[in-house]
Amino acid sequence: MKKRFLILLIVLCLAGLGAPLYAQDEPLTLDDLAEKVEAMVELVTSLSDRMNAFEVRLAALEATDTPTVTPTPAPTETPTLTPTLTPTATPTSTSPTASITRAMNVRAGPGTNYAVIGQANAGSEYPIAGKNPAGGWWQIIYGGQYGWIYAPLVTATNPELVQVAPAIPTPAATPVPTATPIPPPPAFAYSLVDSGSCPGNSQQTFFEGLIHDRNNNVLNNVCVHVAFNGPRNTKCSGCGKPTGKWGFSPFGGPASSGTFVEIWVVNCPAGVNTDGSHNSKDFSNLTPLSPKWSMTITNSVGCNNITFKQN
Repeated sequence: MKKRFLILLIVLCLAGLGAPLYAQDEPLTLDDLAEKVEAMVELVTSLSDRMNAFEVRLAALEATDTPTVTPTPAPTETPTLTPTLTPTATPTSTSPTASITRAMNVRAGPGTNYAVIGQANAGSEYPIAGKNPAGGWWQIIYGGQYGWIYAPLVTATNPELVQVAPAIPTPAATPVPTATPIPPPPAFAYSLVDSGSCPGNSQQTFFEGLIHDRNNNVLNNVCVHVAFNGPRNTKCSGCGKPTGKWGFSPFGGPASSGTFVEIWVVNCPAGVNTDGSHNSKDFSNLTPLSPKWSMTITNSVGCNNITFKQN
């Protein structure tokens, strides 16, 4: 390779020198040619020395070992051995339990006379804490408190271990139903529903009024009695008067000041004629059938629309 390179350089140099020689117009002398050849030899020698130095460096580089990168193997994970667990036998519970086979009430005590505190659903189980002396009810732990369920309707586990509950609640007293009070019958067959008005009347003192049935219709043949200083007179409604109306003018003129007058409904005596021809003086039965209307006369008055109504 070195020789090929030197030959190539010489050829180039000769070509470079030859071109100027042919390009000169004047002919070369031997001295001129000798100088040019000598310069060319020196150039070739210099190039040869540089090539030698270059080959030495190239050989040194080729002699140097190129380090080989050895790949580091990835760490291999060591498998962790999982110990095989030996199954432990589940201990069988000996605590008494109640298995609910159908939905039922849970009560505050052993009996249907106790309040219901909840419900036990089918399929649920509850620890049995006790029983009643008769053994017909189980005391269970229900929602953090004691409750009672009817024993024949559940399936009990280890019932022979259940003891009578030390504290059994007392049932609440059964309230006695209170009968709805029946309003008492009216004290009277008639009520005084209007006391009327009594304007002054200096000519004559009189009292007039009406009798109504339950539907506020005027009612005839109901007797009314007037009394002052003792029994005075009994008249019937509609008797010699317009329908349902009654009236008294017992003084024959103005009443004396201070006279106390009472009027009320009574049973009709036999002596009262419905045509109003005369009044009854039979005072054997003046039992009031209504509250009494009353007034103390100071000046003569004429009273109207004193009304009694059938109850």
